[in-house]
Amino acid sequence: MTAAKPDRRTARTRQALMSAFVSEVLSRSYEEISVEDIVKRADIGRSTFYMHYKSKDDLLRESIARPSAILSVIVGGDVTVEMLVPQLVHFHQQRIRGACFFRDPIRRIWVGRLAEMMEPRLAKLARLTQARPHLPLPLTALQLAEAQIALIASWLLEKPALKADSVAEAMIASTHGLLRSLLGLRPEISVLIPGEKLRVAYQAV
Repeated sequence: MTAAKPDRRTARTRQALMSAFVSEVLSRSYEEISVEDIVKRADIGRSTFYMHYKSKDDLLRESIARPSAILSVIVGGDVTVEMLVPQLVHFHQQRIRGACFFRDPIRRIWVGRLAEMMEPRLAKLARLTQARPHLPLPLTALQLAEAQIALIASWLLEKPALKADSVAEAMIASTHGLLRSLLGLRPEISVLIPGEKLRVAYQAV
């Protein structure tokens, strides 16, 4: 029982910093936000911040990883429309408050983080299929990540907006198509990692 206390305290601290950070991001320009602003809002010492994060970019990367989980596993994963729609609906519901996430510099950092999450899956798929990639895998992952974020950003500007299930279908199909093309896979070769059981739920920022 005693050993679990530091873990709970760490979780509370990180949650307080994350909540403060998201509040700052949604209220003003990312460039204007400082670590001092975050710790002041979270009521946590500056030294404590640096025990958990290297910078505000590090905190941003962690916050972005949550909604990126379902997007990343489209690479090699048998993601269904039903699995993807809740995350897309969340993006649409928050499209006004969360518009900053689809603009640089946050968008650039998001694409990079999503690509990092895709890359191990990409490497595994390339190995299993004996693929001959046209590009280095890190660049391939960036292409895939950029395509996904671009589709979501464009959809959020549509008036009237397409239904989320249509966008989900398009994202799954386009990711698999681009994946097949960039890895140089023959049509008969599956782009799914065999035997994988996905347990991914949508997560808000």
